[in-house]
Amino acid sequence: MTALLELKDVTRRFGGLTAVKDVSFTVEEGALFGVIGPNGAGKTTLFNLISGLYVPDTGSIALAGTRVSGLAPHCVAAQGIARTFQNIRLIGSLSVLDNIKIACHMRRAPTLGSAVIRSAAFERSEADVHVFALQLLDLLQLGTLAHEAAGNLPYGSQRRLEIARALATEPRLLLLDEPAAGMNPQESLELMALIRRLRDTFRLTILLVEHNMKVVMGACERIHVLDHGESIAEGTPEEIRGNATVIEAYLGAG
Repeated sequence: MTALLELKDVTRRFGGLTAVKDVSFTVEEGALFGVIGPNGAGKTTLFNLISGLYVPDTGSIALAGTRVSGLAPHCVAAQGIARTFQNIRLIGSLSVLDNIKIACHMRRAPTLGSAVIRSAAFERSEADVHVFALQLLDLLQLGTLAHEAAGNLPYGSQRRLEIARALATEPRLLLLDEPAAGMNPQESLELMALIRRLRDTFRLTILLVEHNMKVVMGACERIHVLDHGESIAEGTPEEIRGNATVIEAYLGAG
């Protein structure tokens, strides 16, 4: 396996607060990789750095050997990094299907001229987008809700729709920020199976931030642990589960 995502000594400060300090890790292509830590550990800041919402003060972030730190978020997405958010950011007034179609056009956008005259190439592109969007919805068990307003979906379905929208950008690396937040135990179990299925179906690399330890331990193959913005451990779920430093960090936070 080869490295897809590489962080080297990444630091981000906000005034006098250092949210992330000298964090380094590598995510291999095709991996299911988790980042965990107590509240305030710097997990969401790290995601914002990887996805381009923040720029590191020092250090670098690279995707497949190409530096992405410092790029605008839409440029990072174009490089092949897609993400979901802890707070769902769907377009609630649009249909489920249209939420997916909008994301599809990042890779399949027609030219202005072809759109104006509705050329044959434009019509073919729109038909392909429609089919692809429906396939994604079926995979995420949302096909029967395609024409419902996104804002009317139950919470768990909105979570799956946000994942489907991220997949519509055809990423190489998918960042999932607290995907189990607000889910009941049954939905969390289904999420674990879904994450593995998405990795295998789309040949993705998935980086997961999650508080639900059952989801992290059940879905991820390798886990990196942060505490107060610094790396304190990395290993398999079994190694992390028995790591004294990790246990102390969580007990101290609670």
